[in-house]
Formats: sequence, structure tokens, C-alpha cells
Amino acid sequence: MVVLETKSKSGEVAAIVTVCLAGVAAAANLVGAVILVRSFLNDPGELDDSLTLFAALGALVSMFAFAYGSLLLARRDDIGRWVIVVAAGAQLALGVLGLLATLVNYDSGYGIHWFDSEPVVRSILIGLGGVPGTVTAIVNHSWAAALSATVFGGLVLLCAALPWTAAYTLARPVEVVGPNV
Repeated sequence: MVVLETKSKSGEVAAIVTVCLAGVAAAANLVGAVILVRSFLNDPGELDDSLTLFAALGALVSMFAFAYGSLLLARRDDIGRWVIVVAAGAQLALGVLGLLATLVNYDSGYGIHWFDSEPVVRSILIGLGGVPGTVTAIVNHSWAAALSATVFGGLVLLCAALPWTAAYTLARPVEVVGPNV
């Protein structure tokens, strides 16, 4: 009986941490999209139109995935955990792409340059801005922004993929709405 209670408590903690991190990721994507769109509206010539559109739409999709996944996970639904895994995996992949682009000094050849070079501390905060932050890291060759996006995406993915989080969703009571499949 003690073993089951310990496993249940660690599953609750893992799920709570995952829900909180996914909520922060959703908020970061929303803030990144708002900052990007506001910057575009203030000076349309500074940012590329199509890249701004796709980064903002990607941020909104990512925000929705993180928010919806955390809502489902809070309700002990395993689908929410998988939604968070996919969204965090995409965030991690974009961060790794940003690191690779910085490593090989990738230049698209289109002359797309967004915001001016930032100090390292501000670059780290930019990288935490979700999809717009990672796109900015790729465009500006900012290793600090790409690394912070990669680490944060990996942290959310790790928490969602923990076996304790999965055990938390699979051990939900019968009274919870929906089938336990």
C-alpha cells in the first residue's frame, strides 16, 4: 500500500510540473506571437511578411497544443500527455534546427534579418519566446536563443515523457469523465 501511495504522489507531482511547464510554454508562444505581430505592424519593412505570418501562426498552433494538452493532462487524460509530447518535440526540433543553423552559419540568401543583435541575456529570453523565438534565433544566428529554446523544449518533453506522468494518467479513477482506454 505504501508503494502505491508513493507512486501516486510522484505521478501527481510529475503531472503538475508538466502541466505548469506546458502552461508556461503556451504563454511564451502567445507572448512571442504578440511581440512579433506588434513589431511587424509598427514597422512592416523590418520583418519578412511570409516568415512573420508563418511564425505567428506556428506560435498560435503551438500555444493551443500546449494549453489543450495541459488541460487534458490536468483531467488525467493520456491524450493530453501525448499532445504535450508532440508539441514539446516540435519545439525541441526547432531549437536543434536553430543550433545547427548557428553552427554552420546558415544564411537563407534572401536577406532576411530581423531584430538587431542582442546581448546574450536578452537572446536567452528571446529563445524562450516559443516558435517566434526559435525563428528569430535561426534568422539572427543566435546560439543563446537557440540553446534556451532547445533546453526548454527538452525539459517540457522530458517531464511529459516520464513514466510517472504516464502512470498518473492511467491510474485515474472511474468517476472521471470519459473512458480509461
